[in-house]
Amino acid sequence: MTLEEDIHLALLANEPVFVTDIGHIRSPKLRDVIKLGYSSYMDSLSSLLFDKSRISGLGEVPESGFVLACYFFMQNDHFRNSFSNGIQLLLQKEIELVDAEEAPYFNLGDGMTLHEGNFQRFQEIVKIANKAELADDKENYNPGNSKAKEMIEKLMKGKANKPAKKPVMNLHSIISGLSWKSTSGINIHNIFELSIYQFYDGYYRLENIDHYNSVVTGIYTGNIDAKKINMQEINWTKIIY
Repeated sequence: MTLEEDIHLALLANEPVFVTDIGHIRSPKLRDVIKLGYSSYMDSLSSLLFDKSRISGLGEVPESGFVLACYFFMQNDHFRNSFSNGIQLLLQKEIELVDAEEAPYFNLGDGMTLHEGNFQRFQEIVKIANKAELADDKENYNPGNSKAKEMIEKLMKGKANKPAKKPVMNLHSIISGLSWKSTSGINIHNIFELSIYQFYDGYYRLENIDHYNSVVTGIYTGNIDAKKINMQEINWTKIIY
């Protein structure tokens, strides 16, 4: 069994994952996400998973993603609040930026720190625990001679004037669908106690089972040629993470 498998098993059991110097990272419950507000939750994830390579124009800045995250934390209220909310939600800790010369870090209390050396691992676990896939920001940012203030303003600039595509489904619709469809004991009364990891794992698993059943039905009715199907590839117990 690999370390990655251990992480997924722990999260499936709703157990926290330990990261050296940081402590235990949890996958938040649906109920806690809803209390925070889904948009605030997504803002928090976006801040915690800050990656300068996803933002056009920042990739050429010499400072590391962690150093830029520290700078944004210092200079931008929205980034600082969303980053702090994310730490509180996932680690249940308060955070304080220590602006040490040449090596800033976040003090998490109890001797725990988030620093340059463990930031990447932290982000990896956060991404897995929240089933997070963040899209690249296609805005054409131009930092211009590494002017940090200008970068921050452009990074955090609201996009209210950009028309948003109407989603086909959202968190509400997935919760509703999963709670009424599931035959495993999950219902509208207890679904909010699931962690985000468990919730999306259940959703993707049911989706995989539905696909499997549709293919098997197609084979039995003669609409699908069984010779062209690799049954192991569509097995409803296949690894989907």
